[in-house]
Amino acid sequence: MSAVHSAARIAPSWRALLLSLALFAAGLLAGCATQGQRAAQTGSGEALSAADSSTLKRVQLRLELAEGYYQRGQFTVALDEVNKALAEKSDFVPAYTMRALIFSALNDSAKAEANYKEALRLSPDNADALHNYGWFLCQQRRYAESFALFDKALALPNYRYPVRTYLALGVCQYRAGDWAVAEQTLKKGFALDPANPALSTNLAVVLNRLGKPQDALFYIARVNSGPYASAQSLWVGILIARKAGNAIDAAQWTNQLEQRFPDSREAIAAQQGRFDDSTLLNQ
Repeated sequence: MSAVHSAARIAPSWRALLLSLALFAAGLLAGCATQGQRAAQTGSGEALSAADSSTLKRVQLRLELAEGYYQRGQFTVALDEVNKALAEKSDFVPAYTMRALIFSALNDSAKAEANYKEALRLSPDNADALHNYGWFLCQQRRYAESFALFDKALALPNYRYPVRTYLALGVCQYRAGDWAVAEQTLKKGFALDPANPALSTNLAVVLNRLGKPQDALFYIARVNSGPYASAQSLWVGILIARKAGNAIDAAQWTNQLEQRFPDSREAIAAQQGRFDDSTLLNQ
């Protein structure tokens, strides 16, 4: 379901998530800690001396630089910054989750997984590592393992960002074919953040797949009637509206798609009448 966010930082808002489902394969990047979280998360959990505090500040700066390079697609440079951070503080958990994201972007799954495992070895209840690793395993179609990690993150006391994990878990349940379970999971996330367009869009897709196009319309209309409608959400809305026999919404969203995103694959497909083109649901 894809989203969005600073690629390495996750906020609790919908902006931290890409629309991502079986149909929206753009990466739902897992949530590394924000800078505020990092200040309190040293990796080992031990109290810091003045010297260690100075080291931590340098390491955090390295990681900020790595994030910036990562967001710009400069993965090799980002990796170098993370490695320098870990050379100074080898137990800094956020650096391992950041390095795992970089290795994933470099298509090195083995090294990505090794870094997730190291992060959790150092901090078994690290919510960001649990969430990130869970999404990684979902992408590897290791669904049962991913579910276990998401559930563990959600069970943590005072977990700050359950919405992102409900979204990721619901997406993965959908991909695993557990559509009814995915509906319930996404509704839990929706209850916490009704303004989240990623949740609404993915929930609409799930409901439509379950043969509930009228219910699906309610959720996709929330997205397409607001300022954050995208070519993807409009396309999903068109397909659902057509299935529900709602010609008015289908026409309105088709017009919106062609006007706002005229060069998109979805707009071109709409102009050509290719409403049954399944390739557009696997981007």
